[in-house]
Amino acid sequence: MLVSFFGGFGGIVRIINIDGSIDWEFNYYSDNLLAHHDVEMLPSGNILIMAWERILAEEAKAMGIDVTFDVFTESLIEVDPNTNEIVWEWHTKDHIIQDTDSDLPNFGIVKDNPQLINHNYNIREDGDLMHANGIDYDLNKDLIYLSVNFYNEVWVIDHSTTTIEASSHEGGNYNKGGDLIYRFGNPEAYNNTFGTRLFDNNHFPNFLESDEPGAGNILVFNNNTAEGQSIVHEFKMPNDFQLNPDSNNEPEEVWRFTDSALFNSRISGAVRLKNGNTLICEGDYGFWEVTPEKEVVWKYNGSGRFWRAYNYFLTDSEIINLNL
Repeated sequence: MLVSFFGGFGGIVRIINIDGSIDWEFNYYSDNLLAHHDVEMLPSGNILIMAWERILAEEAKAMGIDVTFDVFTESLIEVDPNTNEIVWEWHTKDHIIQDTDSDLPNFGIVKDNPQLINHNYNIREDGDLMHANGIDYDLNKDLIYLSVNFYNEVWVIDHSTTTIEASSHEGGNYNKGGDLIYRFGNPEAYNNTFGTRLFDNNHFPNFLESDEPGAGNILVFNNNTAEGQSIVHEFKMPNDFQLNPDSNNEPEEVWRFTDSALFNSRISGAVRLKNGNTLICEGDYGFWEVTPEKEVVWKYNGSGRFWRAYNYFLTDSEIINLNL
């Protein structure tokens, strides 16, 4: 199996019945492809899956990626569980900008093309250039939010495209094809000197749905590794996405929470509770419940590691259907 030594590797996606039996299984692993970290069930019932994609050293070099070893870039696939057919896909390798070799494709000025991805931003000897780690979906705008840990960013991708359009620079609701329609968290990733870097490793881009307090905003867990103190940010997403050169493209922060005791350099996340409070999952500790006024009203310290948390009432269908 490809890159099984990377944190978050998987390769198998399952829908599991209440009794523990497997209702559906999809295998996506080979020497060159590997599902990892996160999945999202779309309103259509299709499954959105993140995957690493191997690019051999020679091919990567020809693309302008300045390496002498294989690299593992990111991709998204959408699978119809009724047929196991991949009905849509997106690949970072189709949206490269590089400024290292003018004789190679994709050459340009990185800061002038914020919609494209500089695959030379984070060269690592293990080839794991980006290490995306979470996805969420905005139904109303048909957008995918992708947390990219090693770029310290969240990318926004137009899901309304066809697969052909998603491999190009045109088409879809925003007529940008599969290029990024927005990105935030780290202007340095595209050589932008405008805007302030916010993230130092990040997880769980949680887009707040229409029935959640703060609907339309997004919560992001900023591991803030170098500082040793994590931050939960809430951002207001722009109504009209603008991603311009020589501009501050960062969103408006409407709320944040941090505490000297809140820190995990990996995993973690936050969700909005129905009472308006925020439930924070600290990956090696447990959970914090925090009010909008930043008062800690409940904490739970468990054992082991915690990837994420979700909240339900006993009267919610998700709980009722468990027949507990």
